[in-house]
Amino acid sequence: MFKFGKKVNYRPILVSLAFALIPIIGIGHFYPLRGILAGLLVFLLVVLIYYLPNLSILFSYWQADNNEIKFNDMSNLSHRLTMILLPFKNQLSTIKEKDIHSITVLGKLEDPKEMTYAMQVGAYYAILTPIISMIKNPVSLELTMNNGQKVQLSISRDYAYDHKKTIAKLDQFFGSLDNTQIKVNNYHKISFS
Repeated sequence: MFKFGKKVNYRPILVSLAFALIPIIGIGHFYPLRGILAGLLVFLLVVLIYYLPNLSILFSYWQADNNEIKFNDMSNLSHRLTMILLPFKNQLSTIKEKDIHSITVLGKLEDPKEMTYAMQVGAYYAILTPIISMIKNPVSLELTMNNGQKVQLSISRDYAYDHKKTIAKLDQFFGSLDNTQIKVNNYHKISFS
């Protein structure tokens, strides 16, 4: 089984709740109702302004096994919101390999853009580097189905953490495709010395 990305977990809801506790505790100590309302507003802002639009960058999971590909369908906002609020109900959408006409590699695999900083700062640097690298190096597979529908599967997260290992896994994935009718575009084997 080939796995790429990261499944949506409880982090978005827990981070949103943690930020919501700040006004609940701070304001709620003096004005309980206002504290709860302010906490609810902060919770909604973190979920709707930060996580909802960025969920496909932070969490984009897919796996390939037994002649099928299962993936997190983040094509519309209601799917994303459900994934954030109910991560335990995360249902993966399924595509059969026989329904795939072609796979196109989008992005540049050969030379990843490295992060440059004047000064590296501990935890802050460690947290932001992979996220910024995912944004600077968007790499995905665009699956064109036999019916003309297109599905994008991101490999940016894996690529940001270890691009050599990701490319090796991608080579294995393409080699495992049983359906010889699937065309792979914009991809050639890359060797690292």
